Amino acid sequence: MSFSSALSIANSGLAAASIRAQTTASNIANATVEGYSRRDVVLSERVVGSTGIGVSVVGTERVTSPVLTSTRIRLEAADSFATQTADTAKSLTQIVGEPGAQNGLFGAYNRFEASLRDAAATPESSIFQAEVADSAQNLIRVFANASQDANDLRRDADQEIGRLVNEVNEKLERLEDINGLPEARISPEILDERQKLVDEINEIIPVTAQNRGGQLKLISEGGQFLLDTTAREISFSTTGAIGRTAVLGAPLSGLTVNGVDITPTGSAAHKSSGGRIGALFEARDVTVPGLQDKLDGLAFDLVSRFAGDTVDPTIASTDAGLFTDGNTTAPTASYVGIAEALELNAAVDPDEGGELYRIQAGIGATAPAPSGNGDQLNRLIDAFGAERAAPPALGINGNASAVDLVAEVNAAVTEADAEAQDDALYASTRAQLAREEEQAIIGVDTDRELQQLLLIEQAYGANARVIQTIDEMLDILMRLG
Repeated sequence: MSFSSALSIANSGLAAASIRAQTTASNIANATVEGYSRRDVVLSERVVGSTGIGVSVVGTERVTSPVLTSTRIRLEAADSFATQTADTAKSLTQIVGEPGAQNGLFGAYNRFEASLRDAAATPESSIFQAEVADSAQNLIRVFANASQDANDLRRDADQEIGRLVNEVNEKLERLEDINGLPEARISPEILDERQKLVDEINEIIPVTAQNRGGQLKLISEGGQFLLDTTAREISFSTTGAIGRTAVLGAPLSGLTVNGVDITPTGSAAHKSSGGRIGALFEARDVTVPGLQDKLDGLAFDLVSRFAGDTVDPTIASTDAGLFTDGNTTAPTASYVGIAEALELNAAVDPDEGGELYRIQAGIGATAPAPSGNGDQLNRLIDAFGAERAAPPALGINGNASAVDLVAEVNAAVTEADAEAQDDALYASTRAQLAREEEQAIIGVDTDRELQQLLLIEQAYGANARVIQTIDEMLDILMRLG
């Protein structure tokens, strides 16, 4: 081998070792940076004729694993949906109260029943009569607060959907900018940014990513392009205060892409139901209204239990009793919003000009009942504890007392919460395992990179020694000449 060939090989080896060292050092420095994919230096042999004269650095390659990345983003979208669903379920448990909690629905029912029994034991006591009225008002407040909290939860979900839609639109615009870059400017750093943007969008709205000739395409679950040559705008309008009767389309907004309906809770063919935004729509349009239906069912049951002349002989058969929905006649069926319309009958409410003695004597009484007469109070106790058919909204088969009904609702909400937490944990575990599998291929293993540095150092030293040896030999030849 000639001196020139040896020098060429050694110099190319030094250049390659230098770039490899820089790349490896960069890998180590970015090992903990989220979204960073390992870089590898691509080398090729330099050949003149049939003789190798060293190596050339082709470039720096960003390591990818399309299959593992696709699996990861699919599981991360599921994790995002499950986590948001679990948050909603936890909020619903807080609205109705933990099982046995005295500040929730179950506790309010127990307090009211206890006040009736205390009053029945001493019927003439105005103190115990006042406690019945106070505990009834407390029960009404619990219903009203639960209804308002549910409305607020729907409003918060609606506002968060609006914020997330704006966030996704901004990220799509940035991806459009990246698609417009010339190929020479598409560096590994740009590709890292692009993948991070895809990941963030996918957690909100699940997408499938396609790379066609260097152009990234994003397609929603329902098959709608969110990013083609250009970004497609996602449209959503937030609603201010959300009332009990608000539903999708009247006045609640759906989700569209260039006019195509992709609303997760809608019935359109292109709907996209996963990700965080899907869970928020589910909360706003399905889960929370479902709880409100149960609250309405319980409120209707409460009003109807004390209505009519069977429970209170001093009123007509169609009259409301101790509890009303704001009307003098009792409703014949549950309806949307009755839980927040619940009131104490004005006839027994001192604040409305009523008299407490009517709790003992009856709603239509004009004078107190004889001292020690607890007949009407016992009828109220019997009505509260009577095994009655549950309102359809509660989804409970068979007959149950008022306390049993609220216990069933409380248990159902708590059970749904527990299941949602389990589902979220499962989804989180699967997503984490997918991340670890992907990182094992595309991530930075610092131990491996440090070993690479040692090998690069050895290669650099070997090439440097070749150059030094040639230099010494040339010096000798020069002296001999």
